[in-house]
Amino acid sequence: MNHLPPTRSNVLVMHADPLLSAGLVAALRLHPMFEVFVHGVDNLSREDPRVDVVIADYPAALRLAESARAARGILASARILVLTPNDREADIRRAIESGVHGYLLVGSPLEELIDGVAAVANGIRYMNMSVARRMADSLTRATLTSREIEVLNLVASGHPNKAIARLLRIELGTVKSHMSAIMAKLGANSRTHAARIAAARGLVEESTANHGAPHSAPHSAVASAPQRALQYA
Repeated sequence: MNHLPPTRSNVLVMHADPLLSAGLVAALRLHPMFEVFVHGVDNLSREDPRVDVVIADYPAALRLAESARAARGILASARILVLTPNDREADIRRAIESGVHGYLLVGSPLEELIDGVAAVANGIRYMNMSVARRMADSLTRATLTSREIEVLNLVASGHPNKAIARLLRIELGTVKSHMSAIMAKLGANSRTHAARIAAARGLVEESTANHGAPHSAPHSAVASAPQRALQYA
C-alpha cells in the first residue's frame, strides 16, 4: 500500500494586532501540516498556491466573507477563521451567517487554534468550546421580535416609554406590553438590567446601553490591511 504524505494547508495570517499575528505565525509554523504566510510580509501573487485558510480579526473576517463570492486568485477558495476577543452572541451569529467558517476567542488554548485551523482547512466549521457553549445556550432563549429590539435600543439609549411611543408612532400601552415581553424573555428585573443583558448578548451596542450615542453601523470600520488583501482576489 502506498502511503502518500499528508497535504499541507496554506494559511494566511491577516490579523490587525501585530503581537497576536506574530504569535499565530510562531505557533502554526511548529506544525508541518501548515504552510504559513503573513499578510504584508510575504508578497503573494496570483502565481502562488491558493490559500486554504485566512485567520483574521473580526472586521477583516466580515469584509472577506462579504467579498468571498467575487474572489479570484489565491483567495478564491479560502475559508475564514476569526480570532477575536468578541464573544457577544449576536456578533458570533452575524459572523457565521455571513459565511465565516471558524470562530476562536483570543486566549483560547493552543490546541484549539491548531484544531480549528485544521478543521477549517478541511471544510469543517469550527467554534472553540466557550463559543460553542454560548451558542448552545442561546438556543434555549426566547427570541426577541424586530419591534422588541427597536424598543430595547431606545430603552438602552435612555428614552422613557412616552418618547419611545412617539418615536415609533405606537401607543404607550403597546410600549409597556413590549417592555413586559422583553423583560420576561431576557429574565431582567428592570429596564436597566434588560439593557445590560442585551448589550452583553450583542442585541444592542454597549455604548448605547451606557446611554451613549448609538452606533448606526457596528463593525463597519475595517482595517486597511484587509482592504489591501483584496488585491490578492
